[in-house]
Amino acid sequence: MAALPHAQFPRQMVQPVRVAVVDDSVVVRGLLSKWLSETNGIEVVGAFKSGREIIDALPGVAPRIILLDLDMPDMDGITALPLILAKSPQSRVIVVSSLSVHGAELTMRSLMRGATDYLPKPSNHREVSTSADFRQALVAKVLAVGGVRAITRAAPAAAPVRPPVTAPVARSPFPATSPIQRIPATSTPVAPFRPAAPASPAPTDRSAGLQIRPLERVRPRLVVIGASTGGPQALVLTLARMKNLIARVPVVIAQHMPPIFGSIFASHLKQHAGLPAVEAVEGKSLQPGTIYLAPGGCHTVVRRRPDGQHVIAMLPSEARGPWRPSIDLLFSSAAEAYGNEALAIALTGMGRDGTEGALHLSRRGANVLVQDEASSVVWGIPGSIAEAGLASSILPPEKIGELAVALLEGQAP
Repeated sequence: MAALPHAQFPRQMVQPVRVAVVDDSVVVRGLLSKWLSETNGIEVVGAFKSGREIIDALPGVAPRIILLDLDMPDMDGITALPLILAKSPQSRVIVVSSLSVHGAELTMRSLMRGATDYLPKPSNHREVSTSADFRQALVAKVLAVGGVRAITRAAPAAAPVRPPVTAPVARSPFPATSPIQRIPATSTPVAPFRPAAPASPAPTDRSAGLQIRPLERVRPRLVVIGASTGGPQALVLTLARMKNLIARVPVVIAQHMPPIFGSIFASHLKQHAGLPAVEAVEGKSLQPGTIYLAPGGCHTVVRRRPDGQHVIAMLPSEARGPWRPSIDLLFSSAAEAYGNEALAIALTGMGRDGTEGALHLSRRGANVLVQDEASSVVWGIPGSIAEAGLASSILPPEKIGELAVALLEGQAP
């Protein structure tokens, strides 16, 4: 069994994340409960076989995180979800579901109805019990969504030095030796997560006091958005504020997800945001007023052809790192194809995918708007960009949408 990532979270540094497991399979309930109980920083407060059981136990068990199966007898997860959130609004629900087409549709529906995130579940009990990747992903996601953070934080970087840019520069969009600026870490501890309680102090918001790049007063011709954990809801909130002006620009989104979710997410995004949304395909010309959603399993980038037309291009999954689609590749390609006329938005999510791409954008004079910590499910993707000194603004999703509208109207503050 591969080493689990909990070693970096000493038990004395955090309050344990309280987790409830809801699954009709006694095998799955037992395995998930065992793995989580063996992990520093996590406390399993109950295991339940149906949605009705967990609802009856709330709010007494007071879980911070509820791992929820969707296909259960008595009361399934889709039915239980709104009742769970109404009875325990401080809880965050992570859907643990199969990757069948039916399971993906139910999972996406649950994300649009208030679930925080999802975790693909192997198709049978044997694969569940033997998959080291599934166990690692489970533990990492619970710790991240539960608010357990690494002990160190990066110090803000000086604003990147760049020459003025008025037009895109044609050159290779993905240099193999374009490292992100490495910022020396300090020993400043990050405030630990504490379960919600009337007398609990609010967690420290690392968004406050960070260095912000000057906002460039450039009207965008492209909007690129990167997101991961908690992204679907943040995307709807952001795009809803931009609805009336999206007709002026194409929007390309890299949301971390498995391949099977692409067209389903595009359909739900169209339904909930009320905007034209399609799954990106190779060679498609970028059209204003359309949202292009990068499919999972490969990478989506934008390119400027010799005739000046901008198109979608797809890269193989081996092109970059573990995240497919890659936010770094999308952001970097936008910097090359549009220069300072690209607007990038980084929303909630685990990891630091997007930081290198944000560096390329900032060097071209493009604005990079990031979600603040208080509104993020996990302040990894936006936090990494902000702490590197690459953010032009740090705001909740609705305010990001409003600022994007101001930029599109040429009325930025």
